[in-house]
Amino acid sequence: MIANSARFLMRAVHLALLLLLLAPVLASAKDPVTLDAIRAKVRQDYPGVQQLSTKALAERIARGAPVVLLDVREKQEFAVSRIRGAQRVDPGIWRSTFMNRFGDKLRGKTVVFYCSVGVRSSRLAASVQAALKERGVGEVYNLDGGVFAWHNEMRPLENGQGATDFVHPYDKYWGKLVDRRALVSTTPK
Repeated sequence: MIANSARFLMRAVHLALLLLLLAPVLASAKDPVTLDAIRAKVRQDYPGVQQLSTKALAERIARGAPVVLLDVREKQEFAVSRIRGAQRVDPGIWRSTFMNRFGDKLRGKTVVFYCSVGVRSSRLAASVQAALKERGVGEVYNLDGGVFAWHNEMRPLENGQGATDFVHPYDKYWGKLVDRRALVSTTPK
């Protein structure tokens, strides 16, 4: 009886040690990334960039406010869907190239950058906002949560053929942040 109790205790200790050693591996196996966590990280990493909520953007668009939407995603992402009226800007564009292309055209307007979740667009907004303000741009924002948040809230998207319900996932990892995964596509529909 004592031998059985000792064996049971040893097995329990071994199991506890094994679980303790595996805890970091098991924790990393669960993907804790959420769109809200990404939003918070973007705010932390780009504190100088103002974030505009999807609701506030939708209200401005509905009022007909002079908003210029700049979609900071790759061509394939933009082809699948975009917010109505958005112009695509290459994510790797140089500040000088951006300013030569857009600087004077944006005078007096509100500029809203967006990408899938807000990382690429915040990076570009941070890079060009001082120069834009020097050229007379009213406000510079990043769309909080990007096109994924817009899509998750069932706000309208379009592509070259018209209205669409689909959104490009960027890749498998980031695509997990799209709530309606049946509406993820890497090609226009």
